[in-house]
Formats: sequence, structure tokens, C-alpha cells
Amino acid sequence: MNFLHKTKPYIFLLLGIIISTLIWDHIKLPYDTNNEIIGQYSINRFNPLNDSLRGVSFIVIPLTLYLFTVVNYKEINLNFIRSQNLNQNLDNKNIFYLTLLLILFCIIEFITLDYKNFVTDIDTHHEGTSLTSQLNFFKKDGYWTKTFYDYGFLGNNIGVFSNFIFDNYSIGIQRFTYKFLILLNKIFIILICGELIKSLVSDKNKEIFFLILCMCAISLASFNEHVIPFHPRIFIFLIFTYFLFKAVSSNKKYSLNYIFIGAFSLISLLFYYDIGTYVNVLIIFVLTYFFFCKAYLKIIQIIIGIFISWALFVLIISQKELAEFINQYIIIINISDYLLGIEYPKPFSEKSTRFTKALLLIILAGVFVINYIFNKRYTENNLSKFYLVYLFLSSLIFFKSGLMRSDASHIKYTSGIYTLLIFFFILYFFSKIFNEFTFSKKINFFLKKKSNLFGIAILLISYFLLNNNYKNLQNIFNSQKNFLKITKINDEKFMNKEYLNFIETLKEILKDENCIQQFTDDNAIPYLVNKPTCTKYYVNAHIIKNWTEENFIKELEKSKANYIVYSSNINWFKSRNNAPNADKFIVDNYFLYKNLMPWKIYKKR
Repeated sequence: MNFLHKTKPYIFLLLGIIISTLIWDHIKLPYDTNNEIIGQYSINRFNPLNDSLRGVSFIVIPLTLYLFTVVNYKEINLNFIRSQNLNQNLDNKNIFYLTLLLILFCIIEFITLDYKNFVTDIDTHHEGTSLTSQLNFFKKDGYWTKTFYDYGFLGNNIGVFSNFIFDNYSIGIQRFTYKFLILLNKIFIILICGELIKSLVSDKNKEIFFLILCMCAISLASFNEHVIPFHPRIFIFLIFTYFLFKAVSSNKKYSLNYIFIGAFSLISLLFYYDIGTYVNVLIIFVLTYFFFCKAYLKIIQIIIGIFISWALFVLIISQKELAEFINQYIIIINISDYLLGIEYPKPFSEKSTRFTKALLLIILAGVFVINYIFNKRYTENNLSKFYLVYLFLSSLIFFKSGLMRSDASHIKYTSGIYTLLIFFFILYFFSKIFNEFTFSKKINFFLKKKSNLFGIAILLISYFLLNNNYKNLQNIFNSQKNFLKITKINDEKFMNKEYLNFIETLKEILKDENCIQQFTDDNAIPYLVNKPTCTKYYVNAHIIKNWTEENFIKELEKSKANYIVYSSNINWFKSRNNAPNADKFIVDNYFLYKNLMPWKIYKKR
């Protein structure tokens, strides 16, 4: 009977997974027949909400069954939900010094990178979305009214911050910027792990626990991989999370951190439309939690932060810019699923291994969280429980991007938070088991001496962080090999001969022109010829019938653009023909001027 009692939750968990798999295809909302955006969803007549509903159901059903078999719902202790007692003394000097040590090694790893590994051909589509928007930022008189942003105003213009440092911006500087964002991610991952470990009740093994957790976690933000779980854009969420953790762990009734948290309602949206939306959902979760805790002062301070930030924003910018900012946000949120969406494969179906694994790992993280909260053997406080529930909810929210754009890259992009949780719980449970052995006392005694602790820390950090990079340590003092040199590399080094010849030819054609318009997915062209775009639509994918197409035609006509790059070797979205009227307008008013296969340049009749 005891064995059956222990295995019952896992039997129901498995049953929940089976049920979720069986009903997967039956979760199917009607397709919006009014949608005219051509993409994978429209081709298959697939409602974008289906993926989200299916994914959430697949995760929530098994975890709900598991929860109600782990604890009798009538006997659940609601102190975790209602308690205001989140605060505790989190001072731990050893973890503070280990944090500084880890950050120092991350900085060393960053500046000793071999810059030559990053001098590769430009990704004209993705990198171009930032390079061209930055050029518009400097050469056009306006923000949203002059540029339709792909990610968000600050997100697309992230290189502008580097411009103030280097007094220039280039492909190399932009790549430096994105690697710097990864460094920023590493730093805030370390800080978040520190807050998480300090919140634990037990003092045993905290330092080693923290050290190993950090090294596992920051491996998810690699400098050398193209696709990583903690991608550069997630930095704004990590900063928000760290300041949230600092605020809720504080003993102060009033804290500027709460006002700062509220300000992220605006800040996050100014950086990235999608991540900003997720952060705002998390702010609502935090406010709701504090409401149940009756922590009304905290709620008021966060709301003040929200109000002040938005009020200042409205006062600073013009009504036209504000209206266009809101307009762009609404358009991006509404068109993205139809434009980019790929149906999420049914779990356990053919070729669904990667996608099934992602869902199962999220469920595993959820099981860990439930065990941690309700298992009577783990007498942890409410602060750590809040942190872990918050992180698990964040992993669910961020996985929305993986459910929508369900390809290998986006699945990996959205895996960072739940993987961090799994690392934490594996180490946590291992630590509990380790402490039951007699020899653990001797090891704990050995590590209490700071010299021993930091000696082992330096050896471990050196091995894990610099193992593949130790030959480059000399680059710290060599300006010709230091990673900073990438900021001085000419743009020509990032282009192959064919592409460089095309750009030089196009520059000659446009030498007397004030602007350039591309009707292709080669978004870097305006930047490379150093001409602002003739319309605000520098990303062809955003020219869409019944959304922006009519406005694009008006702006193009008003600009009196003489030349248009009509096609290139990158025509992913153009070939979908989401802007038939714009295409007809160009064909009727322009003629083929030069055919530089695969590039075609049209000239005004």
C-alpha cells in the first residue's frame, strides 16, 4: 500500500500526459476566414490560438492531476499563497564574493574571445532589421512615424547605445553589442541564482550549490553558439526578475525597487514588443499575488511606478509618435502569429522528438516545483517558493514563442528558464541526499574555510569558463587580438565578393538619391548603401494588405523614390504576396532598370 501511495501521483501524471496527447487534435478553434495574411497557418486554415491552447493543456492537465494526488486539496496549507512573510536576512558574504568572482571570470571570457570567429558573412535579413533602423534613427526626423520597428524601438536600435561609446556603428559594433548582451545575461543569471540560493533555509553547501548552479546556468548563454537558450533579447526580462527578487526579499516597507518594477511595464515594451508583453503579464501576476498576501503598500508602489513611467512617456513624446507606437504594437501583436506561425507537432508523433521533449521538460520542472512547495520534508520558506513559482510561470509564458514559431531555433530560444529550474532542483535534491552521508560533514567543515572554498571555486570556474578559451588569455593585453577589435573591422569584411559588388553598383546608382526602398527581405541594403528608407516600412514583411499596405503606397508615392530594389536572393515573405496592391503599384509605376541576378533594381517611369 505504501508503494502504491508513493507511485499514485506519477501514475496520474502519466495518465494526464496520455489524456493530453489524445485530446491534442480535438483542441481546434474555427479559423478566422477574414484573415488575409498568407502564412503556414492560413495555408492550413489553422487558428493561431490552437497551438497555445494545446501546449498549455498538455502541460496543465498532467500537473493538475499530479498536484491533487500529491496533496488532498482540503488539507492544502494556504500559507504560501496568503503569507506576507517573504522577507528574511539574505546576507551571505561568501556568496557575495563568489558572485564577484564569477562575474569577473565572465568578463575575462568575453574580452578574450577570438574576434576572428565572429567575422562571418552578414545575415542581411536578421542583422539588417537593426542596422537599417539605426540608420533611419540618425538620418530621419522621427521615431515610430519614420520607422516601423520589427522588435521594438530600443530593441531594433540597440546599437545606438554602442554608438555613444564608439562614436560610430557598424556590423562589427553591432555584433560586439549582441555579445555584450550575452555577457549581461550571464551577469544577471548569476545575480538571480544568488538571490535564489540565499533564500534557502539550510546553510549547508550553499556556496558550492550556488557555484555549480551558476556554472550550469551561464552555460545556457554561450558566446560561441548562434542559437542559445538565454538569447540576447532576454536580458530585459532578467534585469526585471533580479530587481523583483531584490524587492520582495527586502525588509523595507518602501523601496524604489517596486517603483522601478512598475516602470518595466513601459521599459520592456520600448525594447521588445513580445518580451514586453510577457513582462506585463508577469507584473499582473505579481500584483495579484501581493493582493492575496494583502501587501497593499507593495501594490501601490508598483502601480505608482507604472503610472509615472507612462505619464512621463506621454508628456515627452508627441501625440503622433505615441499614436504610431500604439499602432505598431497592435499590428505586430495581431499579425505575428499569422505571418510567422508554424503548427506545433503533436507530441509523440513522427519527427516530434525535440518538440515533445520540450513539453515534457516543462512538465518535469512543474513536478519539481509542486514537490518543493508541498513536500513536508522540505521546510523551505515562502520566499524561495515565490521565486520558483514565478520562474516556472515565466517559463510557461515565454514558451508561447516556441509554440507559435515551432522550429528548432525557437524551441531552444525558449528553453532557458525551465532548464535553469531543472538544474536547480537536481542540485537541490542531490544536496539533500549528500547531507545524509557522514562524510558530508567533513567536506562541509573543509569548505567553511574561505581559503579552501575560494581555491576550489577558482579551479572550477577556470576549468568550466576558460577551458575552451585559455589560449586567448593573452588577448587581454593585445589590442590587435582583443575582442574589441571587432568594433574596428570594416563592413566589407562581412560581405562575400558577389554581395559586395552588388552594393558597390547600387551605391553608384543611388549617388544622387536621398533615400532607397527595398521590396525584398534583404533588410540590410539601406544601411549598406548608407541611405535612409523612403518609407517607414524597411522590413518588407510588414507591408500587409488591409493592415499597412495602403499606407506604404501613400508614403512611397509621396517620397517620389526613383529606385526600388525589387527582389534579391532573400524573398521569403515577398514570395507570399501579402502586399498584392503594393506590388502592382510598383510594377505599374516602375520598370526593370538593372538585372543583377539575383537582385533586380526598378526605376520610376
